[in-house]
Amino acid sequence: MTRKEHAALASRLAVGAVLIYAGSSKAAGPVEEFAYILAAYDVLPKDFLLPAAAFLPWIELLLGWSLILGYQTRLAAAAAGALFAGFLAALASTILRGISLPNCGCFGESLHFTPAQAFFMDLCLLILCGFGFQMGHGPASLDSWSERGL
Repeated sequence: MTRKEHAALASRLAVGAVLIYAGSSKAAGPVEEFAYILAAYDVLPKDFLLPAAAFLPWIELLLGWSLILGYQTRLAAAAAGALFAGFLAALASTILRGISLPNCGCFGESLHFTPAQAFFMDLCLLILCGFGFQMGHGPASLDSWSERGL
């Protein structure tokens, strides 16, 4: 494997692992806890808070596993990048409006970051998504195995 292939695999696995951890942490808790955090951001209408809180962890899990397994890798990297861009916009909005969040809500009740820490983390993950999209599936992926006819 070349250095670029190693880097593509590492970025795919890192983003996938973060999404799986984040999604499973939120999915394991009551949906109302995550909806409470989403409400604090003050970017979604009240009617969308519970559906978003119920749906978002499963999207994170789906994208995370897709990246880990290397299935539809470019699509998963683009979707994960869009997700992180949305998270960045929401975090920037709260920072600029001076909204004090109880925590970022990124990992449910398991880990708590300040908005600034979460912003930096999401920015790094967005960059990794861009790299993963650019590099494609790389080695050790279902995409590469399906291309070879396995």
